[in-house]
Amino acid sequence: MDTNSTVVITEAPQGDYLVDYVALPDNYGSKAYYDRQDIRNIDRTVIQNLEELDRRIDFTGSIKDKRIIIKPNLVSVFHKIGFKDENYPESTDPRVFESIIRYLLNYTDDIVIVEGSGRGMPTHASFKISGIDRVAKRFHLQLLAVEEQPIDRYILPKAKVMKEIYIPRIFSEVVRGEAFYISVPKMKTNLYTGVTLGFKNAMGTIPYNLRQKNHSYQINNKLVDILYLFKPDLVIIDGIIGGEGDTPAPVDPVRSHVLISGNNSVETDTVATRMMGIDPETIELLTDAVSRGFGDEKVIIVGREKVTPFRKADQTLLSDQFYRKFPNVTFLVGHTNSRAPKFDSIEKVMPDDVKAIEGSCIGGCIAALRQSFEMFYYQGLKTDFALMVILGNGTEIDGISYYFDRNGRAYTVDEIKRSPLKKMVFGSCTSTLAGFGNTYSAGCMPKPIDGLNSLHKLTGTWNRIFSLKNKQLAKIAFSALKMRKKRIKLVKSGIRVDMRPSYWDDSLSLIPHLSDEDSRKDFIEWPMPKLEGEEKKAILADVRKNSF
Repeated sequence: MDTNSTVVITEAPQGDYLVDYVALPDNYGSKAYYDRQDIRNIDRTVIQNLEELDRRIDFTGSIKDKRIIIKPNLVSVFHKIGFKDENYPESTDPRVFESIIRYLLNYTDDIVIVEGSGRGMPTHASFKISGIDRVAKRFHLQLLAVEEQPIDRYILPKAKVMKEIYIPRIFSEVVRGEAFYISVPKMKTNLYTGVTLGFKNAMGTIPYNLRQKNHSYQINNKLVDILYLFKPDLVIIDGIIGGEGDTPAPVDPVRSHVLISGNNSVETDTVATRMMGIDPETIELLTDAVSRGFGDEKVIIVGREKVTPFRKADQTLLSDQFYRKFPNVTFLVGHTNSRAPKFDSIEKVMPDDVKAIEGSCIGGCIAALRQSFEMFYYQGLKTDFALMVILGNGTEIDGISYYFDRNGRAYTVDEIKRSPLKKMVFGSCTSTLAGFGNTYSAGCMPKPIDGLNSLHKLTGTWNRIFSLKNKQLAKIAFSALKMRKKRIKLVKSGIRVDMRPSYWDDSLSLIPHLSDEDSRKDFIEWPMPKLEGEEKKAILADVRKNSF
């Protein structure tokens, strides 16, 4: 395939696309379905886009000799799942995905659909809810759920964070150049990284426990690290209906009506970010990738970069937007980490300084907390409850630990203890306050579901996602049980499906000493010893407890 970096932008014809953009209808595959104007428009857009890209880089010449591994973005499929509205554009539009599949089938039938949804949403449930399982059945394609696959291990000598990486075995075919990898993300904003597009979609290719590990202020470096091992041969960004807001919580639809494709994931994502009205220079995920040489300043851009402004993710619990939704929540934060500002007097701490304290760990606990509150909000529940949320190990000034609210007011630990408010203590760095919290969630970062469960417990409300208001509950429960059973069976037979559960800390993984020659390599295969004994017991116990 031609190595020139090319991005192709195609605007969809005018029309109404706010129908079946999360889940395929019951009549999918029928003549009536394909006769719909939106389906014809999407087909036309996909064909126009990919034919233009092919004319410039001849990617179809490459896929004739390789298996295609194609990955949608189904972190969660929010369709009739217990929230206020029926649909949220969280996941790749199945109409777009199906149209891409039909285009590719003109050149090969060796296509495998691979995905790994977020913990708590088994991938096969995402396939069923979205209807992508029916796409696979219609065209006789294989569906693989990442969490149910054997894993391989590699060393990434040049990585900043993820020196040790585990991937599902099928992606080793991409590493070896035997398979052609296509990433098909949704065009949307994100709490953790600002935007979530082509190469961030790789988060869904790594095992559950590795996703949790370093899912903090290190997350951007961690995602860029993956590019040393493998990168998409093609990115096709679904922007027919975009998503704005606080992914992975529900997001609101944007009528962006565009498809963006390219053979350099960093440049394709950069173009999409600009078209969302966001400056790529403000997205650390992109600037880090460019600084490490994964971009291409000579990229050729075909088409018009029409800007459709997206509402940015609200990556804070200090904003006016948050307090409009949750007016009686008192959020207190204090950190002594190396990234946090230092003070010699509490009187010098201003509201902007509190934002800097909070921002010293912006990609982990804060985003998980924000996601938890948004998941609560989108259930349509009352949000005027009073609550104190505490994060961090305190800001030390003159030997005393203080926590600060959004106005810069300082609280001592004794003042927090005496507060009559119910207290939600969040994150391992806040563990010294766990004893007097009404709830405590450990981890760096904790699982967002822990924060959501705490909110429901402290407010005396029922999580509608686990009620009959969730019309997908049976599919999720059935898929979760099948997934757990398969994972247990694989581990019992000595096959690794996850790394050991070391995700409660934010340390870097230890790797063997490397020679000068090896330290200059992008990756090194690191075979794992036979799974047995205490290690097998530990992984089996974790799979039994934490598969959901």
